[in-house]
Amino acid sequence: MMPRGPLAWWALCAAIGAACLIAWQLPVDAQLALRWRASTWLQQPWTLWTAALSHVNAAHLGLNLLSLLCLCLIGAQAGAGAREALALAIAWPLSHLALLLWPSVQLYTGLSGLNHALAGIITAQCAMIFIVNKRLQFIGCLLTLLVIIKLIWESAWTEPLRADASWGFTVVQAAHLSGFVIGLVAAGVLYVARIFRTSSVVE
Repeated sequence: MMPRGPLAWWALCAAIGAACLIAWQLPVDAQLALRWRASTWLQQPWTLWTAALSHVNAAHLGLNLLSLLCLCLIGAQAGAGAREALALAIAWPLSHLALLLWPSVQLYTGLSGLNHALAGIITAQCAMIFIVNKRLQFIGCLLTLLVIIKLIWESAWTEPLRADASWGFTVVQAAHLSGFVIGLVAAGVLYVARIFRTSSVVE
């Protein structure tokens, strides 16, 4: 059973970070088996979750963990709780499954897609706070603006993959777009469901 309140948000983010560190200590063959592949995910459905945990190199892991920490803190500052944690749990496998929309993406690994799902959830959270309380979450809104600018710059709809010599591997930009959109939608659906449930109780 998922913890309630802010503990759920902190617990899930911490569990994801810890799982990434544990995966990094596994033998190379085991790390490779965690990665999502378009051709084999039906036979290896666990990769819809484990793909986020495996990383190509230490720099890849370090940057993604730092991003996870920052996003977790921003979400907590905005009041993230069990509902946002549930949205993250829903977005986790779906953001990887959505990569099937890009036939050129045959392999994916890393936390960046799930980190973008966190950003999408925080965007929905800030929108909900503004709609209900007419209050702007400055840091959350700034994050949203920066992520949207980044996604437009990447243009994953036309360039889902980008070779990056500085990283030494191909960046799956499609994972960033799919993660953000699915995180946003997952959180939005949960917020709407809450509104309808609350209104039905009042009536």
